Amino acid sequence: MRAHFVTTFSCLMAITSFASAEPVILNGDMDGNVGIGFAPADWMVAQATPDVVDAFGPFNNTGVPWTDSPNGGTFARMNGVGNFQSEGISQNVTGFVTGETYELSFFAANLGFRVNSTGAWGGFDGYFEFYADGQLVATSDALSKQAASTDPIQWVQQTVQFEASSNEFLLEIRAETVGAELQISYMGLDGVDVSVVPAPSSVVALAMIGFTSTRRRR
Repeated sequence: MRAHFVTTFSCLMAITSFASAEPVILNGDMDGNVGIGFAPADWMVAQATPDVVDAFGPFNNTGVPWTDSPNGGTFARMNGVGNFQSEGISQNVTGFVTGETYELSFFAANLGFRVNSTGAWGGFDGYFEFYADGQLVATSDALSKQAASTDPIQWVQQTVQFEASSNEFLLEIRAETVGAELQISYMGLDGVDVSVVPAPSSVVALAMIGFTSTRRRR
């Protein structure tokens, strides 16, 4: 009985320790004052001139309001231009465990761009890149703009995973284009969150505790 208790207690301690290692990203909601060339609160401008926008803009030339993400509020707008001037935001993050795998979830949209002078509906497929201390660690799925400028924006929730190389680092998120250089994608980002991906040993420990509890009830 004592050996059984010690094993169960050890499993619980391992899981508790694992859960306590969950880091936090500040203002993943991308809240901030609407403006051109700004990052949301708690974020920094990493490259070029990202914007904080709401359903009406700025740079909304579609003639209809943008659709807010399911997260609501303001969101970050970034251009992917196919070179080192793609727009990006960054934040110093802590609380990670070196070697652990983490999952970032977020809402992404391709906003497109209507040229005021011609009315042409432009923009290319785009995606987001995620960097830790300047090293590319994850890439999102690519999204296409809507068929017409009057179509509502489609927000998609995506996830990416990466392994932490240190317990604190500079997290940078950049927009990018599938097109050639200067074939610009116009991307929206909101609702960024992070969670620990359970290691196989932790999953096994949970299963063991559940199995043991079932046997004791019998």
